[in-house]
Amino acid sequence: SLDLETSLSVNKLFIEYIAQVDSDFIDLRAELASLQQSIESLLESPSSSTLAHGQERWASAHQSYHQSNLHLYFTSLISGENQSDQLNRMAYQMDYWPILAGYVDSVGGYKAGGIVHDVNVELSPESLKQQHGLFDVTEATLGFHVIEFLLWGESNVTTAPRGFEDFSPVNKLTSIQRESGMEISQIGNNRRRELLRLISAILLEDFNSSFAIWGDVSAGFLKTTEDRSSANLLNLLLESSTAMLTEELLIRSLYPLLNGEYESGLQSPYSQTSEITVAAQLQSVERLLLETPTSNGVTLDKVLSSLSPSFEEFFYQNLDSNKACLILLYSSFGQTNSYLENSSIELKVVECINLLTNLIDQLEQIKLTLPAIAKPH
Repeated sequence: SLDLETSLSVNKLFIEYIAQVDSDFIDLRAELASLQQSIESLLESPSSSTLAHGQERWASAHQSYHQSNLHLYFTSLISGENQSDQLNRMAYQMDYWPILAGYVDSVGGYKAGGIVHDVNVELSPESLKQQHGLFDVTEATLGFHVIEFLLWGESNVTTAPRGFEDFSPVNKLTSIQRESGMEISQIGNNRRRELLRLISAILLEDFNSSFAIWGDVSAGFLKTTEDRSSANLLNLLLESSTAMLTEELLIRSLYPLLNGEYESGLQSPYSQTSEITVAAQLQSVERLLLETPTSNGVTLDKVLSSLSPSFEEFFYQNLDSNKACLILLYSSFGQTNSYLENSSIELKVVECINLLTNLIDQLEQIKLTLPAIAKPH
């Protein structure tokens, strides 16, 4: 087993981390409420300034969500099967990407496309939840990235960005619309307004459901920490980190980019903030290591350095290299909008994959040095 001093430090760090998750989730809930309020303001008084404010609040809330991404993986890891399934469903509703923009609203030459213009699709919370990924996972009707597309429009140099006029209410039917039997609520602008209003409310509700699961799971888990070895607790923190980095960055983003699937590999193409997303995900691991100290100043970083001499020497150099590589890679997509012709992109993606794989391997190596442990549950 770990020596007594290390074991005591790990137990204290674990308690501090759970308190940090509570704090971060409370902050995220406030961010999501602020986003919802900004959308209400946009719909109440559509203007370039209220649209810009809505976009700012979206970017801030989305960054906050990904700074908490690690916590959601940790929550799932310590949850029972039913609760873990619920968390995964909420995550799919909150932050699925890539989305099929044309399933949501007009794109390119299709002026009346998507559910915004399909009056056969009822706009209600129940209907939108049922439609979300009904025939294909990319056919999303919920979450951050549907809101992102509605607020920004297409990420295409040949298409004008979204204007606030798209959210102006239409209160009068044309003679042709009247003769066709159309109702005011079926006008594209009015349906777009209602869709945005509903999705922002559902996003906050879904997070509140996840937060409630965290409250139940963490309270139950804290009662069992004294019965668990410090190696078990440490393994949970490391496993959460490696799982999040592997799934969110390697599998969902970098591997598709390596295959030339640029539309699939960018987290936030409409707002062009993908580099902020990946930086937030890396930062969440850095915060766990450095910014969640015990009352006497011991950090997880110090514990891991005591277990692995190479950790202190190589890990942060590797982490800094990862940040630099990933931010340069993802920001280049947003700046040029011509990445399909960029012959050096594959080399940069390979470099980032290698760096991130090395970072994950370093954490995995520490897990191998831990005493044999039982499964978390």
